[in-house]
Amino acid sequence: MSYIERYISIYKESVINFMDLRLFNIINWFFLFSIFGYFLECVVLSFETKKVIVNRGFTKGPCCIIYGMCALFATLTIKPFISNPVILFFECAFIATCAELLTAKLMIRLFGGFWWDYSNKPFNYKGIICLETSIGWGFVGLFFFYFLDGFFFKLVMMVPELPAQIIAATLSIVYVVDFSVCMYRRLKGLESDTEGVGRLKVNSQN
Repeated sequence: MSYIERYISIYKESVINFMDLRLFNIINWFFLFSIFGYFLECVVLSFETKKVIVNRGFTKGPCCIIYGMCALFATLTIKPFISNPVILFFECAFIATCAELLTAKLMIRLFGGFWWDYSNKPFNYKGIICLETSIGWGFVGLFFFYFLDGFFFKLVMMVPELPAQIIAATLSIVYVVDFSVCMYRRLKGLESDTEGVGRLKVNSQN
């Protein structure tokens, strides 16, 4: 069996195993990573600024869904590389960096700013992405695949079906309402978060 054939075989098995999960389990798994990402952002920025930072999400709740989205995308695309940490490292760094770039471009178009700022770091592109953070994402990706993913999966599966369904529905409804309200207020200019710590206001040329 060639390397490509082996990859395709492992990829199919990985996707099938993940999609065998019940939808409510996937939703809870997704939000676990989104909440984890929120607290990770708060800890890192608090360490960098030497003061407590507790607001790092687009919404009011403690949730950064870009982490859930990246975790979901990585699980469905690059999990077959889990036996090769070097390739896995670069794949994770690439995916997370692309996610930052695309998200920032969208936020700039909508709000004239984005929710982080790498402008003071070396080898950065318009404060959106930088080499230091991309390397960090690679290590976060390794931690995700080798430790966090399995732990969160077991945590999700420990919850009985009915409570798990209630939790999934509650998290989904609360997030949709929170996101909708925040989106409306920011598009209407009723509040501005671009002046917050670790957020970068940009001009139209970006």
